[in-house]
Amino acid sequence: MTADVELIIDVPRLEEKLILEELGKLGLKFKLTNAKYTPLVWGERPAEVSLIRAVSMQRAAYCAAIREASGIRAINSAEAIVVAGDKILTLSRLWRAGIPFPETLIALNSEAAERAEKMIEFPVIDKPPIGSWGRLVTLVRDPQSFKSVIEHRELYQSQALKTHLIQRYVDGGRDLRVLVLGEEVLGVIWRSAASGDWRSNVARGGLVEVAELDEELRELALKTSSVMGGEFIAIDVFRENGRYLVNEVNGVPEFKGFMEATRINVPRKLAEYIRSILRR
Repeated sequence: MTADVELIIDVPRLEEKLILEELGKLGLKFKLTNAKYTPLVWGERPAEVSLIRAVSMQRAAYCAAIREASGIRAINSAEAIVVAGDKILTLSRLWRAGIPFPETLIALNSEAAERAEKMIEFPVIDKPPIGSWGRLVTLVRDPQSFKSVIEHRELYQSQALKTHLIQRYVDGGRDLRVLVLGEEVLGVIWRSAASGDWRSNVARGGLVEVAELDEELRELALKTSSVMGGEFIAIDVFRENGRYLVNEVNGVPEFKGFMEATRINVPRKLAEYIRSILRR
C-alpha cells in the first residue's frame, strides 16, 4: 500500500524522529527509508510525497531525483538541493535576482587564488563551494595565512575542494537564520559564535536566541526561497550597517536550534504543510 509520506534519511537524528511523530499525530501514513541501506529503484512509488532529510548533499539530491523521475513530489526538489548545496551556484542565482550578498571572488585553482590576493583586503573568509557546519571555512587575516590555506586546499583530490570562495569578512560574530516553509516565513533566530570560535554554526556550539522578523527580512527570505526553488529551506543572513546580506542557503535544513530559540514546532508545521499538499 502506498504511504502518504516517505521520509528519506541517511543518519537518524532527533529532528526526523519528531517529524515522524507529528505525521502520525495527523493520521498520515508514512514510510521511513534509510538511503544508506535501501536500494532505490526508478518506477517504484512508495509514497505520494518524499521528504528528503539525508545529511549528505549528494545522497539527498540523488534520492530526490529518483523519486521525482517516478512522479513523486520531493521536498526539496533535486534541483533546489543541488543549487543550495553548491555555494557558487547559490550566489550565481542570488546575483541574477539582485539579492545582495558579501563581495566574493571565485578562484578555481591555486594560481587563481594567488592572483586574487592582489584584489582583496584582509581579513577575508576562504571556503570551498561545498560543505556544511563550517568545515574548511577559514578566517584569513594576512597574506601568509592565505598562502598556507591555498597550499593545504591544493592537496585535496576533489576539484570542488580546490576551489576558493574568497569573501569579504563581515564582522560581528553572529548571523541570522531564517526558516521558510512554502510561502510562510516560520521565524528567525540569531546564531552567535561560541567562546573561542568565530563561526556561528549551531553544530559547532553556536548560541541561539529568537530575533525580530521585520518586513524587509521577510520579503528577502521569500524572494530567496523562490529564486532557489525550495519549499523548506534555511537562509543565513548577515546584518551590516542597516542592510541584510544573504550568506548561504541550506536545502536540507536542521532546525533543532531554531526550535530551541523560538519554541515553534517545526515538525508539526512540516506535517501540516504536507497534509495540505495531499489534500489538493
